[in-house]
Amino acid sequence: MAAANAPITMKETLTLTSIGINPQFITFTNVTMESDKFICVRETAPQNSVVIVDMSMPNQPLRRPITADSALMNPISRILALKAQLPGTTQDHLQIFNIEAKAKLKSHQMPEQVIFWKWITPKMLGLVTQSSVYHWSIEGESEPAKMFDRAANLANNQIINYKCDPSEKWLVLIGIAPGSAEVRSI
Repeated sequence: MAAANAPITMKETLTLTSIGINPQFITFTNVTMESDKFICVRETAPQNSVVIVDMSMPNQPLRRPITADSALMNPISRILALKAQLPGTTQDHLQIFNIEAKAKLKSHQMPEQVIFWKWITPKMLGLVTQSSVYHWSIEGESEPAKMFDRAANLANNQIINYKCDPSEKWLVLIGIAPGSAEVRSI
């Protein structure tokens, strides 16, 4: 097949190292990309910081000091979600910031550790703990709302995705387990 007829064409927009990101931080645990608009990199040395790459201006990354364990940029707007485990506990402290307004929108202390999270809509975070799945809206004063308990067959699985339909009535939590040939999702 000729390159001109290829079903996918690739174009490198930037390399993270070209904008000063140390290669040791270019990992699945440190880099998140919730959409084609932003890349978020959590650096832990020489100091803890988050680097936000706006893909409309990729050579002008925004670097801010943080103490979070995880950072997610909203898929469409300059809103940043941060998660940090509280020292000596299995609880996580969650915060949502509007970067342009330089204002904290929300904050919540989860009673258990969030093991997987992602933006499921531009206004809603999906939070997965060992036992349950929650939705947390960036609007209003509401706390995370429990959507369902995790199914027993996902108890020892690594969660790799969570999705909902546009009406938020159909939800799917996806996990994988080592050594298992069967697919487990609910």
